[in-house]
Amino acid sequence: MLQCLPNEIERIIFRIATTTHPIHHLPSYLLVAGRVHDWVEELMYHTVILTSEFQGRGFVDSCPLASAKVKALCLGGNLQLTTAARILELCRSIDDLALWVLPGGDVPDVPACLLIALNRLPLSRLSVRLSAIFCRTAAPYLPSIPLFEKVTHLELLEGWVLWGFPTGIHHLTQLTHLSLRAVAHQTAPALLKMILTDCASLEVLFLRVIDGVEDIEAWLKAEGFDDPRITVVTATDPRNFWDCLTSDETKTWNYGDDIMKSHQSGTSTL
Repeated sequence: MLQCLPNEIERIIFRIATTTHPIHHLPSYLLVAGRVHDWVEELMYHTVILTSEFQGRGFVDSCPLASAKVKALCLGGNLQLTTAARILELCRSIDDLALWVLPGGDVPDVPACLLIALNRLPLSRLSVRLSAIFCRTAAPYLPSIPLFEKVTHLELLEGWVLWGFPTGIHHLTQLTHLSLRAVAHQTAPALLKMILTDCASLEVLFLRVIDGVEDIEAWLKAEGFDDPRITVVTATDPRNFWDCLTSDETKTWNYGDDIMKSHQSGTSTL
């Protein structure tokens, strides 16, 4: 029966099946036919989330040929930087990366090999804990790493990024979407203004707050920030935020785009 259908129709059918049926059904689809194996494998490995050293080492030890098909990767939990670097060496086609690994307990040369792996990636979207990359640097400067000069969508998890430290965010002029933690009375107005002024391609700036959206909005107004690119959101567990960023159905970045368009048209998205 499969031979009676055009390949594109078959592919759509199996794409729907893999996204609607339980994940434990997917291996059986790999056995249907060679072409179906390739389609399903691509969907199975599109997004990979590894949040423990056990999972990470298992992935590395299995050395899956399909690792080249991974497009979105999340590394966090108690995963070690050495293991993260080895995973990134395997998955060289990643477009969307969440690097939330903590640097504690690793050997001294890990950042170097990690940077080599990161700089090779064709990334456009990055959510990162800066301490994973600048773990032995007192004053992180983002433009010093080629990786940061090619991503268009950047999320920085640390809350101190907007406190006034010269991290060089405003020099990343290719950024179109940026997400930063904000605390009303710790955020440096001059730094925020510099980012909005110098990042000429910036379309959306998410300011994440733990609570008190009204407080940050009042602070922005008091400081004279009336910029339609700014969207204040309540910070959630970063895993949930990243799930939204990588979901085909609900993209948080797209939500920011919709907010910006509503500002421009004078309508409301609510």
